[in-house]
Amino acid sequence: MKKVSFCTNCKGRLWQLKQTLPNNVKCLDENSEIIILDYQSPDGLKEWLEKNFKKELDTGLIKYFYLNHDYNYSCAYAKNVTHNLATGDIVFNLDADGFIDEKYLEEIRSIQHDQILLAKLWGDDEGSGGRIGLTKGNFIRLRGYKETIVGMGGDDGDLRVRAYYKHLKPKHSAFRHLAIQNTPEQKELYVNVKGLVNPPVDWPNTFGKAEVIDRAGNKIQVGV
Repeated sequence: MKKVSFCTNCKGRLWQLKQTLPNNVKCLDENSEIIILDYQSPDGLKEWLEKNFKKELDTGLIKYFYLNHDYNYSCAYAKNVTHNLATGDIVFNLDADGFIDEKYLEEIRSIQHDQILLAKLWGDDEGSGGRIGLTKGNFIRLRGYKETIVGMGGDDGDLRVRAYYKHLKPKHSAFRHLAIQNTPEQKELYVNVKGLVNPPVDWPNTFGKAEVIDRAGNKIQVGV
């Protein structure tokens, strides 16, 4: 059975994870995982996870990593780091604001090597367009999300276009899934913080290159 990795990064979105993660964890099985990248989130993310999901952390159903760099938030970079940490055959971007269910897990697991799974949009579900799934091999072949797209927005559409030119067939989800809505101010809050720099970019030579710290305190180099 294919292993599915849900890839979630978090910067100041604990208020959303408190709503989505309890639901999403219930939808997992022994051949799935949620990777959570703590992008130096200022809201006590790790402490909350340890208090509420110790069992899932102990078993590896949830895997926690802390970004050991204080950068401005950049969506493509954050996604690439998180996807690089995934151990599944299939990687799926699941933002902190997104809900899943058991039907969706099986749909993701059915992705073939020549497919890319895209969200089915219904007109009033802004925030779901970033739900993209594909094999880990194809993600690497595409060099992940385009890190020259800095900040928020544009990286999902670019990935879909490059997937098309790599002959990946779009498979649209049969299910509608809710996402917590964000205001423009919430989206941009950590993108251009005074005193911080953007993540270094050497895309496509490298992508998601970072030093992270795992739950046990071990430093890990990814994307190198």
